[in-house]
Formats: sequence, C-alpha cells, structure tokens
Amino acid sequence: MYDTLTPDKQSISKRIYNTGTSTAFVRIDLLEVNIDKSGKVKEAPVKEIAGNSLQKDRLIVTPLRMIIPPGGFQAARFMWPGDRSVEKYYRVRFVPVLPKTDDGFGLNNKEVDEYRKKALNAGLNVLSGYGTLVIVLPTKPVFNTQIESSSPAGIKVANKGTATIVLENIRNCTSSGTGCNSATRLFILPGKTKVVDKQKGRSTLFTLIEGENQKKLRF
Repeated sequence: MYDTLTPDKQSISKRIYNTGTSTAFVRIDLLEVNIDKSGKVKEAPVKEIAGNSLQKDRLIVTPLRMIIPPGGFQAARFMWPGDRSVEKYYRVRFVPVLPKTDDGFGLNNKEVDEYRKKALNAGLNVLSGYGTLVIVLPTKPVFNTQIESSSPAGIKVANKGTATIVLENIRNCTSSGTGCNSATRLFILPGKTKVVDKQKGRSTLFTLIEGENQKKLRF
C-alpha cells in the first residue's frame, strides 16, 4: 500500500483495524527511505532529535503505540511540518506484538502476565500486520510524463518531472477488454524510466497517476 501527502495536505489519517478476537497491541515503526542514483534503496529509522535539536524535516506519526480492542480500530495520523522543496519517502509499519513491561504500552507486570497467559491458553497466535509507503510530494510538484509506445518490446514511461508518478492497475487484455492478467503497479521516481511489457495481439491498460490527477490509458 502507499499514501501520498499532496501539496495541499499537511497530514493524513489511517484507520488500523483489529479483526482478531483478542486485544491487539500494535507498535508503529517509522523508517526513512533513501534511493541513490543507481536505484539502491536504504532504509533507516527516523530520529526525532539530531544532536540537541528537534528534527523538523521529518514525517511525524502519532501515536506510536496502539491498544485496539477486538473488532475495533484506532486512527494513526501522518504529519509533515517541515520543508518540502524536494520529495521524501517513508515506510510506516504497523507491527502487532506481545506486550512487555516498559515497552510504551503502559502496562504493569501483572497486566503483562495476564495478557500473556491468555495468549498462551489460546494455543495459537497469529500476529499479522502491514505497512505503507508514504510519499511526501514537494510544495510545487512538476509533472512531466513522457510515454513512447511504438517499440514492440514495451511501453517506455519516463518521469521528467520533480515528483513520483504511479502506474496503477497495469494489465494486458484482449482487444475486447476481457481475459486480462493480474494487475500490477509501478512507481516511477523523478528522473527514472520504466518499461511496461507489451504482448502481441493484446492491449496494455493502466492508469497514470500524477498527484491527484488520474488518466486511464490504453496501448
């Protein structure tokens, strides 16, 4: 999944649901994603304080700990208070955990022991979470997508702008629009080019997303 902080937004919220039968304790991990010129991806935990000063140019996620009852949900908020001259990328992970003392959930030793005993008595515990990629667009993003579809080898999509574009719901279908294969997605960062496969005798369909603008294309 992914979320985009467009220039008109300073924050977005996301609901985290507990579909299980017992209370869920969820830890939120926040990592900054850095991609070098060669395309190599590095992820590093976000630091709130650098030296003696509070870091403003970072994504803020609150709360970082959630206690969600069975069948319930809690909202997390993503906020960006800093400079937006260039695009930024963050990975936010929602990780269900078994609580421990002094781990930020505010439980005492007795409450931790009681929860763990109930979990062990259940016999089987499946802790499954998920994550999202957060893209913080610059204040004045420039979208300049160039598409070359004449080559039989594939459709070349070049991002000549300053903000990430997304090719959503990429499919190869028959000429009638049926018999499509499984849909895929591509993120194309500024300055990067991707090639979408073509299949002889079939049409290639996808939705081009530039910020809040969407365009359905067929080749």
